[in-house]
Amino acid sequence: MDSRVYSRSARILAALLGSALFTAPAFAACTQDRAIYTDRDDAYTLKFKHVPEDQPVMTSNEFSIERNDSDLKLDGVVMWNEGIARPNGIIMYKCPTGDVTGDELRACTVWRGVIYALKEGADADLLPLAKEPAAQALLLPDLSSSISKFNFKTEKPIETFPWEVFRFKECVPEQ
Repeated sequence: MDSRVYSRSARILAALLGSALFTAPAFAACTQDRAIYTDRDDAYTLKFKHVPEDQPVMTSNEFSIERNDSDLKLDGVVMWNEGIARPNGIIMYKCPTGDVTGDELRACTVWRGVIYALKEGADADLLPLAKEPAAQALLLPDLSSSISKFNFKTEKPIETFPWEVFRFKECVPEQ
């Protein structure tokens, strides 16, 4: 091959690779514990909490879901079960602190289920661990139905429910 053609091909390949690096999706450069997601209508925001490297962790991920036009805030944790490993999420509302009984925990649990990471092409995977690259989108099956059935004991009933898919919005900067 002529060295000029080879050199031109190498420059084109380098330019394509360089542009691919600069157009890489933001979620790919973000760890799951810094990822922020929003539902389709931008009515709810799901934020993962940063997990310090040197602290023992009882859960693989912690997050909150907030309704953007109100003070409604739900707390969530993800624990991987033994046996067939699955990221089991639990979303709670105003749970008591300290030594909590099973009945008390059930009373404040809004949703529980497996959290799936969605990829381009409709592929589903399991939620990444806290320090792994963030998922492009999340699926929380039956979340809307669970929220609609939960008694939040608020003055005004909740009329807007989140979609069950949350798409990556941004990444909290490293501190």
